[in-house]
Amino acid sequence: MKLCENILLYAQGELPETDRAAFEAHLKACPSCQAELKFLQKLDEGLSAPAAPQRVVDKLFARTTRKKTLWARFKLAWTAAAVVAVLAGVVAVKIHPAVQPFEAAELVAYVNEDAGDEYTVFAQELTDMEAYF
Repeated sequence: MKLCENILLYAQGELPETDRAAFEAHLKACPSCQAELKFLQKLDEGLSAPAAPQRVVDKLFARTTRKKTLWARFKLAWTAAAVVAVLAGVVAVKIHPAVQPFEAAELVAYVNEDAGDEYTVFAQELTDMEAYF
């Protein structure tokens, strides 16, 4: 009866080579083990999933697989370009002196050089108003 206990190992292909020949000789003479082996083989067939057609697999794969975005494809290049742009901006600020804004009186005087005293008074009032607010 000891050989009959090896039926599961034999059916799964896990019986050691040293015991396999003896079990196969026993299997030829034991109708109970033959019936159980057939049952186990049918059970394995029933439990294994049938293969899906290749076109179905391809459709499913196309729907579920993420495609690389433009960002993902060129991530390193985009990052390098951003770093270069930031560095160029920093260098540009360091090289060029800050532009001073025009004062109201200078702007009015420049635009209206020939306007006379009334624009000078207007410029002074504008400067006073800016100081107040």
